[in-house]
Amino acid sequence: MSKLGIKINQDFAFLKFMMRGKKSDVIFFPGCAFMKLGYDLSYKVLSLIRRTYKNAEICSICCSNPSIVLSKEYHDKQKKKIVNFLIDRNAKIIYTACPNCFKMLKYIFNEFNLNIEVLMVYDYINKEIDSIGVYHKIQDRVVVHDPCIMRNQPNTQNAVRNILDTVGQEYIDVSNSRNKTVCCGNINMLHFTNKRASSLIRNKRVDELKKTANIICSYCNGCLNSFLKENVKVIHLLELVFGKSKSNNYFNRLCMTFKLEKI
Repeated sequence: MSKLGIKINQDFAFLKFMMRGKKSDVIFFPGCAFMKLGYDLSYKVLSLIRRTYKNAEICSICCSNPSIVLSKEYHDKQKKKIVNFLIDRNAKIIYTACPNCFKMLKYIFNEFNLNIEVLMVYDYINKEIDSIGVYHKIQDRVVVHDPCIMRNQPNTQNAVRNILDTVGQEYIDVSNSRNKTVCCGNINMLHFTNKRASSLIRNKRVDELKKTANIICSYCNGCLNSFLKENVKVIHLLELVFGKSKSNNYFNRLCMTFKLEKI
């Protein structure tokens, strides 16, 4: 995909019918990559959040991260759409399942001086994990990949491993994990702007991970989609909690968007 392709993607993502979600002061912001895992998984996360925040809602908008490789003017325009969308919905707390969204939203809210708190949903799930009761661990051992964007987020890193422990999932860490983790090759849209460099980074990381386990587990579906290019088995952390998604594709993202008004 060229920069023109990224612009077309972002133009579509920010059309009015793609930006959905009811008003609430607590919003679950799955992120485009996570929504590819399907409506059911996102709704199960929302249902858990609603145990604490009865009025919590979900939104389908993009965080504008792909547009960072386009012009500043274009990126600024997309950021303003996000700000207006969330202000209109009286948002005060945002839970996101996507590390890229976490980083981008914090940056945007700081830039626009908005008093909206951005939190990783895994920190919340870790506090509620015992109440779920039924989990979906797999028999194979998995190797954990921390997204490079979460390199300086030890609380989330610890939450992820506690979730795995509670689920009863056998897992292993490699030496380059937590604050030493290595990029999947997708940072700052590198897989579109410099495919060769992205492939080299991705191959190196996959080689390291495959030495310890045949299945890669992460809490970033963007990273997992990157690894899928190397024909390896992957699983999202929340699939071990709530159950395996039937598919992982852009069509799921569209279907979820169109169902949101029914929530």
